[in-house]
Amino acid sequence: MKYLIMFSILLSHPLVSLHAWADRTLVWNKLPLTIVLPVNEEIRVTFPTDVTLQLPISITEQLESLAPNQQVVYWKAKAPFDSIRAIATANDNESVYLIDLVAQTGAVNEHLHIEDPDRVVNQHASNANRSFATESIQELLDPPEILLTRFASQSLYAPRRLMPVSSDIHAQPMTPFPTTFPLMRSQAGEQYRYSVAGAWSGYGRYITAVMITNLSPISIQINPGLLTGNFTHVTAQHLTLGASGSLEDRTTLYLISDAPFASAIMEDGYGY
Repeated sequence: MKYLIMFSILLSHPLVSLHAWADRTLVWNKLPLTIVLPVNEEIRVTFPTDVTLQLPISITEQLESLAPNQQVVYWKAKAPFDSIRAIATANDNESVYLIDLVAQTGAVNEHLHIEDPDRVVNQHASNANRSFATESIQELLDPPEILLTRFASQSLYAPRRLMPVSSDIHAQPMTPFPTTFPLMRSQAGEQYRYSVAGAWSGYGRYITAVMITNLSPISIQINPGLLTGNFTHVTAQHLTLGASGSLEDRTTLYLISDAPFASAIMEDGYGY
């Protein structure tokens, strides 16, 4: 099949993301993406990187294509048509996106954003490598306790493709302990259940993420001063625990200590 290169944009500066709040995301999983175009209505498609787009010559009478830059194309179908194959080749030659265009009367008019998970991961790794050179400066700006807590929180709550990377923070074996261990003293007769969610070490310190679940029918304010053990810093992901059975009845505590967690929970709390 003959293809006509519809655009190769002349802009030389990087594109600022145009992913609008209302755009629907299509995830590229190395299989052709189907895009249904409404007839006589224009939609915007944003690619994950600068691309050169190819379309069959035969479709030019039925499809208007406008590319204001290398990452965005506006398509407007002038009449219904069956599936035709568009090829978007990344200008860095690392990706080729296959798109099957279909035009239908009455189709939903919505702008689309194509996301490439591989590029997100690679960009994240690249950013981590670039930041390595300035890591010593960052350490001066952010105390180790903040760096450790941020790393632990992102490790547990961030999307998998955005997991944090640090050459100075390393995973540690998770130390099990009884779920009813009295880690936090009662305020009003409440009871808790605990489990270790993650553990790391870095900058000469240890941080352990402990999931705490409220087993009582009352809401509780987290009070770090009621924790047992020798911890130098304590941070709660949420400041309040809802009553047992509610959506807010659990949270994560980030406990920093000078000794491994198994030792810290058995010591008197001189550090904190």
